[in-house]
Amino acid sequence: MENIISKKDLVDRIEGLLKDFEIIGPRELPNKGIFYQPIVNAGDLYLGDSFTVEPVKKYFLSPSEYLFKENLEQGAKPVEELPLPGAGRIIIGVRPCEARGLVLLDKIFDAEYKDDFYTSNRKRSVIVGLSCLMPDKTCFCTSMGGSPAENRGMDAILFSAGDGFIVEIITDKGKDIFGALGSDIGKEEKKAWELDKEKRKGALEKRITAPESLDGTFESVYWQKASLACLSCGICTYLCPVCHCFDLVDEERKKLKCYDGCAFVDFTLHASGENPRPTKKERYRQRVFHKFEYFKKNFGENLCVGCGRCIRHCPVKIDIADIVDKAPLTQ
Repeated sequence: MENIISKKDLVDRIEGLLKDFEIIGPRELPNKGIFYQPIVNAGDLYLGDSFTVEPVKKYFLSPSEYLFKENLEQGAKPVEELPLPGAGRIIIGVRPCEARGLVLLDKIFDAEYKDDFYTSNRKRSVIVGLSCLMPDKTCFCTSMGGSPAENRGMDAILFSAGDGFIVEIITDKGKDIFGALGSDIGKEEKKAWELDKEKRKGALEKRITAPESLDGTFESVYWQKASLACLSCGICTYLCPVCHCFDLVDEERKKLKCYDGCAFVDFTLHASGENPRPTKKERYRQRVFHKFEYFKKNFGENLCVGCGRCIRHCPVKIDIADIVDKAPLTQ
């Protein structure tokens, strides 16, 4: 189902939804960039061509969150679980690569093992996407099986069209929000829209071919060279829509779950002092193998959506796409 709506109709609809839902979307912050933020005024929502610095992932897997706390009071339960978030919310302006990233995260946190915090955040969220009209030079989503116009993992998706938007409604959640808004798309308009979607796919300059398997290059000196410039800062992990490793720590009698990553020297450090990944070579190789070898063996897809964030924001401009594309097939 597709409708055509004006920008004013969209803003008015979001303004009305603010009465019943928490609205989250991109906002342009002066001298900082574009970030997902709670929206108080619908006019603050950024639906332009530029991309958010951080992924929407943080609203499903928080950088840090308390899981439960210990009680020392006599007669009380020794462990008290903290309440799960439950209020309904709409996240609007999510790019296709990020929505696809949530689908990949579902394979980890909503499968055989279910993370209650993650699944609760998924169930209470309506995802409204925003197709990409001008991909960044670092984007390579089509090489990862995606597209600037993909609707996977969304309830609805917006396509900029002249002075308004075409809204593609995908699920009943999306229909509840946008079903009565705007007018039906005509045959000629729909034909032009379909051609536009194909045109958007061809707008990406960056293309790679990920190898079927990296097994044969595990011991290659290539990884020494590939990791040489890495600062182990972890920005690629924190800004990735699909990196999901975490640590559990104790803080004030509460169990805290927080982001962690294979770039850090203590990620695999044993209590004995032994570390099976003692240098950047092993740690960076693990990052690449997790995304393009291990996850694919387990779930049939690469753990990368080609958003380009890790390339755009890396302080030394390491290009994981180029590294994977040029990886030798043998030692």
